[in-house]
Amino acid sequence: MASRPSESQLAYSPGHAPANATEPLRSMNSPPASKAPSAALVGGLCYLVSSLVWGLNIPLTSRLFSSFDPYWLALIRLAIASTILGSLVAASSGLSQLRSPIPHWRVLTMSLCVSCFFVFFNLGLLYTNPITAAAIMAGSPVYGAIVFRWMNRSPLEKGFWGAAALTIIGAAIAIYGKADNTSQSLSLQGGEPLIVLSFFAWTAYSILAQRWFTPDTSQLRRTFLTSAYAVPWLFVWWVLARAVGLIGAPNLNPSAEAIMNLLITAALSSALGAVAWNTGVARLGINAGVMWQNTVPVFAVLISLLVFSVIPLPEQVIGGLVVLSGVLYMQWQRMRTSRAAMVKL
Repeated sequence: MASRPSESQLAYSPGHAPANATEPLRSMNSPPASKAPSAALVGGLCYLVSSLVWGLNIPLTSRLFSSFDPYWLALIRLAIASTILGSLVAASSGLSQLRSPIPHWRVLTMSLCVSCFFVFFNLGLLYTNPITAAAIMAGSPVYGAIVFRWMNRSPLEKGFWGAAALTIIGAAIAIYGKADNTSQSLSLQGGEPLIVLSFFAWTAYSILAQRWFTPDTSQLRRTFLTSAYAVPWLFVWWVLARAVGLIGAPNLNPSAEAIMNLLITAALSSALGAVAWNTGVARLGINAGVMWQNTVPVFAVLISLLVFSVIPLPEQVIGGLVVLSGVLYMQWQRMRTSRAAMVKL
């Protein structure tokens, strides 16, 4: 590759339809009123878990890029994660559950979205600088809102834009501190639209994973099937990148440390993080999820401090607190709405 993404670049490194096709998908917006409190608790914990493990993924992936190119890394990491997920599905539900309960073209479509997230994200990082990439990523709530409105034709949750504003402002504060510290600035280099498209692809996958699978399909099984089907797609993308000279030959003899980091990121980020994310979407909806996405860099800073002794900038700490306030504001608005709905019953 022409350049290697840095830690600040890697801030994110991803039931059947209702009888009336025009009816908004309830699970994409809010849980039923009778189950709202437990749904909010479980969903919030799942989003917290996914944000934590994706935050851990940032410093580990930064180290892995010294041994693997991004395309080969994505391919083998998802292959390992799919093996782990498949083993869990078979052990808990039987080998028959490894087969798809829905048409294969639907799983292939969802897995294509997953692979597009990795490909567009990596290409976007290749053709932009870290500060610009971070600024583009901070708009994830807006990208999620656009995809949500387009796919569901339903209004956003109450308080969404207020929470989105807080998370974007918090991200902007952290980005400003990083830019001032590194003497870098915002500048367009051509890869920015690809980063936006990567978030569109991930949001679309998140919605379809809840809409297209039958209601009795567990989130573990949904994640396994879409991950496993994404491996061939990633192989095709890797072959294309190799053919055009974007990357070199893969490293088939990595160090023991690289293998250990690879297994950790595959098990936690690609497997556990994806299952937790899909469970959060099922319980709280995608609107809350896109808010939690902006907490990933916050947890990455905290983990880097605790594990790798990397001292965060004051702006990163302040910005992280503002981002968390946006997430908590969204949760508070959801609880208010849920309580009001339960009172009316």
